[in-house]
Amino acid sequence: MLALSLVLLVLGGLYFLAVAPLVDLYRGREADLENGRMVLPHLQAAAAALPALRAQVAELRAAARTRKVTLDGASDAIASANLQSRIEGFAVSVGATIGSTESLPSETTDGYRRIGLRFALNGPYDTLVKLLAKIEEATPPLIVDNLQVHGVLRRPGLPPGPGSDLSLDAGLDVYGFRIEKASSPGEP
Repeated sequence: MLALSLVLLVLGGLYFLAVAPLVDLYRGREADLENGRMVLPHLQAAAAALPALRAQVAELRAAARTRKVTLDGASDAIASANLQSRIEGFAVSVGATIGSTESLPSETTDGYRRIGLRFALNGPYDTLVKLLAKIEEATPPLIVDNLQVHGVLRRPGLPPGPGSDLSLDAGLDVYGFRIEKASSPGEP
């Protein structure tokens, strides 16, 4: 009985020291293979899409090189005037009324000059939304900041006229960038 117990103990020890780790290793490798089989179709699809994606990247890079990203103008004043005329054109095209325009101080950032204007506008809600959409779609890109919209109060007891929309007052800052030219030694 003692000999049989010792044989069973030795066999159990061999199982836990040699066979069980091999079974665990086998199961781990089997799980890795199954994961690889599941990922393989996704990797093949990605590899098949790679040439089309590379062509799309090349097309986008070419479009980015030709796309205008800065304001025209040899100086901040000219770029600011160009920006003002563009925004005024957008406002006229959508029917918004510009009450006033104020120049904001320009700033230098990484070789670019940030040119800004503050506008006070008036118009119906839909018109202001259309104006913001035009500014967002503009080329070169423009940035809207500090947008403030206020409803215009009417006198109590006066009904709105036929076809009149509630008018809103809006204030917004519009920024564009121009390339900062390095000044020559003789220039200020």
